[in-house]
Amino acid sequence: SNVVASWGDYLNAAEDNADGTVTVTTLNAADSSTVTVTGMGVTDTCSTSSNSCAATIEAAHLQALSDGTTYTITVALSADAAGNTATSDTGDTFVYDITAPSISNVVASWGDYLNAAEDNADGTITVTTLNAADGSTVTVTGMGVTDTCTTTSNSCAATIEAAHLQALSSGTTYTITVALTADPAGNTATSDTGDTFVYDNAVAAATEGTAITTPTKDTTPDAVISVAEVGTIAVAGTGGCALTSTSTMASGSNTITLGTFSTNQAYTCTVTFTDTAGNTAAALSLTAFTLDTVAPTISTVAFASGDYVNNAEDESAIDLVITMSDATADGRVATATLNSADYTCTI
Repeated sequence: SNVVASWGDYLNAAEDNADGTVTVTTLNAADSSTVTVTGMGVTDTCSTSSNSCAATIEAAHLQALSDGTTYTITVALSADAAGNTATSDTGDTFVYDITAPSISNVVASWGDYLNAAEDNADGTITVTTLNAADGSTVTVTGMGVTDTCTTTSNSCAATIEAAHLQALSSGTTYTITVALTADPAGNTATSDTGDTFVYDNAVAAATEGTAITTPTKDTTPDAVISVAEVGTIAVAGTGGCALTSTSTMASGSNTITLGTFSTNQAYTCTVTFTDTAGNTAAALSLTAFTLDTVAPTISTVAFASGDYVNNAEDESAIDLVITMSDATADGRVATATLNSADYTCTI
């Protein structure tokens, strides 16, 4: 009247490690009637007592079944003393399923770093599974909250609210833990703990160490800046401000090369630093400088006394007046040589 396998509708990878039983309930069967169980490639029997018996199916026989196959349990009962025979029971089936679902990939929408811009909106963690039934539940933890999603075609995306992202501690590395519910057969997946990210929502602006000399004739001048962490820079400012050296910055002091400048004028360049997490700092304005590639020239050289020095004038010192082409020569020293003697003055 009833046939019950100890493993139920599914036989999974854990259950086939031990012997199973098929319990048969009979009606009007004499004690010691023989029950024969087939349908799994082997024949097992038991003897009734009070209209019941349990046939043992060895673990080795269970493990010899084919994964993913549906089996029909056939139960036959020996005839009674009068020779009356029972109709065999073929109404009970089960699926042998020992393939566990698994988690094959976990991807956070923000990548390896979560920065100050990204935490302003909800994020997602997309999970790819293998052999997971549609409707399986994926649970994501590791960030102080629990979020879930439901699989369809071996994939789902759990939403992590912006408020929860902003509640994380800056500078901390978080491990994303992903769990997957067991499949209908009861096979369980191993949780995934192999994905981490750093929450970094702070960045300091670059600072200027050594400014560009002004004026300068160097069309690709160097400046020294310092940054507090590894990252990259971008240069902007007056037309012509550009970066000709690498944009990659090491933590600490870095020498950068600007240019190539072509127009003699004043320049104010800015340096904007972005850290590895993608946080962009306020722009640093470098000390302004002037490009001057035109050398000054001597316009005139004349004695204050004129073109002649007379008998009276040579009794005292006479000034030699040197006039330059432009004011960029101010502060420089001019040297005049007369009769093998050098005379100097400051422009």
